[in-house]
Amino acid sequence: MLTSNEIRTVSFDRTIRGYRCEDVEAFLQQVADQFDQQEATMADLEKKLHILAQKIEEYRADEDTLKTALLNAQRMGENVIHEAKQKADSILREATLKSESLNEQAKAQVLEQQMELERVQAEVAHFKASVLGLYKSHIESLSTLPGSEPEPEQPAQPEVEVQPAAEPQPEAEEETEAPAEEFEQTLEPQPAGAE
Repeated sequence: MLTSNEIRTVSFDRTIRGYRCEDVEAFLQQVADQFDQQEATMADLEKKLHILAQKIEEYRADEDTLKTALLNAQRMGENVIHEAKQKADSILREATLKSESLNEQAKAQVLEQQMELERVQAEVAHFKASVLGLYKSHIESLSTLPGSEPEPEQPAQPEVEVQPAAEPQPEAEEETEAPAEEFEQTLEPQPAGAE
């Protein structure tokens, strides 16, 4: 390939019939100048091409890095989701077990309280029965005492006194309390040989 210096320094043999030397030299100068411009442009383009090739390599390296980072982020996201699901399942399982345990404890407490209520009700019924038995035995004992004759029962007459409206007195309590007070007054300790 020719260089611009070779074009400038080329020489031709002179003949009688030929081109004018000034025109040929001017044309050769113009061709050499354009050849220099083309070489400079090509050198510039080669530099740019080299820079672009380096950029492409950098972009490829960045692309690989980004792909790796994206894959790592995707894996990490999947791990986080998996761990979150496992933790949620564990929390749900623990909450279910705890609620079942609390439910069982509450049922056991209710059953225990019901049994305690039944026991107390049985004790109250037993106490009532024993108190009524004592009252009956006291009445029978009193009726067998010498010198006291049973008085004929008379129907209760209504009382004339007016009770205030704010304090109603239940009749059932009065009836049960009155014999108890009478029994307490009549039952005084007697000497051992008095019977």
